[in-house]
Amino acid sequence: MEVLALIYRNLRARPVRSILTLLGIVVSTASMVLFMSFGEGLRKALGAELSAVGPAVLVLPEGVEAFSPGYPELRPEAVEALKKAAPDLGINQVIPYVVLTRGGFDPQSSFVFQGIPDGLSPKALYPNLTLAEGALNPSPRGAVVGSRLAERNQLSLGKALRLSPRISLRVEGILKGSGGLSDNIIFVPASVVQEVLGTRNYTAAAVGVSAGFTADQVAEAIKARIAGVSAQTTGDVMRFAERAVRISDLVRFGISLVALIVGGLLVANTVMMSVYERIREFGLMRALGAKQGFIFGLVLLEALLLGVVGGLLGLALGQVASGLVSWYTGREVGVALSAITFRLASFALLVAVVLGLLAGFLPARTASRLKVVEALGRL
Repeated sequence: MEVLALIYRNLRARPVRSILTLLGIVVSTASMVLFMSFGEGLRKALGAELSAVGPAVLVLPEGVEAFSPGYPELRPEAVEALKKAAPDLGINQVIPYVVLTRGGFDPQSSFVFQGIPDGLSPKALYPNLTLAEGALNPSPRGAVVGSRLAERNQLSLGKALRLSPRISLRVEGILKGSGGLSDNIIFVPASVVQEVLGTRNYTAAAVGVSAGFTADQVAEAIKARIAGVSAQTTGDVMRFAERAVRISDLVRFGISLVALIVGGLLVANTVMMSVYERIREFGLMRALGAKQGFIFGLVLLEALLLGVVGGLLGLALGQVASGLVSWYTGREVGVALSAITFRLASFALLVAVVLGLLAGFLPARTASRLKVVEALGRL
């Protein structure tokens, strides 16, 4: 306790410098926490979205990934072959769909149309969907709109949606909010989207698995039986997403590392200046019998304390920033894209501790090696 009190008195003796140093650590830790929280948020959001999808297998054109389907390339012949082989492959339903995106990157001005087979309910793809008003099954010229998108664009029953200069649809149903991406989707007949795109192809086909079969068995059977397609289970999609998120984690950590290094240099500078200002004090302590190890530990502990307190405050600030990001993305697209998990919080504190230790090592070494006579002779 006496050592901690000594460190506290020293930090209070130079309040401006201590506060500025602490701010440097707080900002660098908070920026790292915020950057890394996007990866944690994406993992949670993807897990929640995939668990909300009914069919367990996704069939795509060969070489196409689930997260970047692009222009529809799944030929109708492949879908028909899939339907014919369904009983042998352990498939109980085949739902081909086609996706069309309109607008820009701004959620306020972007629209995602998911074309499903005529007469089919969106619940076949997303079993948890519930209807707020109107009809759940869109007619050949009708659309069912997700709750958040309807609210954001003030869409009500009977309003017109223009897909192209020649094709317009009427809003026939509005869904209740489900807290997922489906809140931002407009479900329309697949034939309408295909007409707009000028193709008969589909983006993908969602495949249900019969009782007694596993998703992996069905996926392997599809790849062996149907040429030119790939089949991905929910687990495959999640593993692919995990790899992509992990790569982005490394990129974001690399960016935040710059801020961490700046924070570490600030601590090192503060502690080193403190050492030079307290040379006589250290000399006196050594003359009274203090060991080199005690001086080394005292200075190192001071740097460590700055790192830990700065890390905790930075974690709190990062939590607030992450909450604001989640609130914004939740309001705009219905998905919280930022999250602070226990793993991330522990990692941030560990980095702050290591940062404090590294930043304090050189000043502590310098202080512990001071010659007593030389230190006492300094003005």
